[in-house]
Amino acid sequence: MKLTTIVMQLLVGFTCLGCAAKPEANATDQGQDLKLSGSLAVQQLTNSNECPGCNFQGANLATLNLSQANLAGADLSQANLVGANLENTNLSQANLSEANLSKAKLSNTNLSQANLSGANLSNTGFEKDSNPIPDNPGGAPNLSGANLSKANLQASNLPHINLKGANLSEADLSNVNFTGMQAVEANLKNAKLKRADLSYADLKKANLNNANLEGSNLRNANLEGADLRKANWRYANTDNAKVKGALRE
Repeated sequence: MKLTTIVMQLLVGFTCLGCAAKPEANATDQGQDLKLSGSLAVQQLTNSNECPGCNFQGANLATLNLSQANLAGADLSQANLVGANLENTNLSQANLSEANLSKAKLSNTNLSQANLSGANLSNTGFEKDSNPIPDNPGGAPNLSGANLSKANLQASNLPHINLKGANLSEADLSNVNFTGMQAVEANLKNAKLKRADLSYADLKKANLNNANLEGSNLRNANLEGADLRKANWRYANTDNAKVKGALRE
């Protein structure tokens, strides 16, 4: 009986060799597929400066230095990013809807295909001559309804961008490339658009009251129903621009 028992135990042992290792390997594989969220995501970001696809919804990331971080595809909706350093940060395909980016540093930030609808970018600045967004229609971010009042976007490359209903009042948009942008009902009151490229832009019913459009390119732009009162049009190119129903003095 003792010999039989010993043989049975040996057989069981040989059969289960590597059994303990398999669950551990599976756990590792599953961990790679999990998307971190909350404090775990913040810890991962702090330790490695990257957390692509992670969930930071509603997180407080104010004033953090996230320069050169990889946050591609991350959910930052409703997150507090006030004063955060996002220079050279990868935010491509990130969800920044209703996020607070007031006073954030966005020099050379990659925002291709990012969703910034309803986000607050007031007093935010792109470094002059930076190129934060790729020059292609599919790469333009969604900034519909975003608050960019008093933002400094001068000399930025923003073709085909979605700014429908966005607030850009008093923003510095001098020398910005806005070719083909969608800005229906956008608020551009008192905005600086000197030498901006607005060719083929859809500015239907936009508020351009007292805007500085000196030397701007509005060729083939749609300004139907727009408020153009007190706007400075000196040296502006308005060839083939649609102005039916626009308010003018």
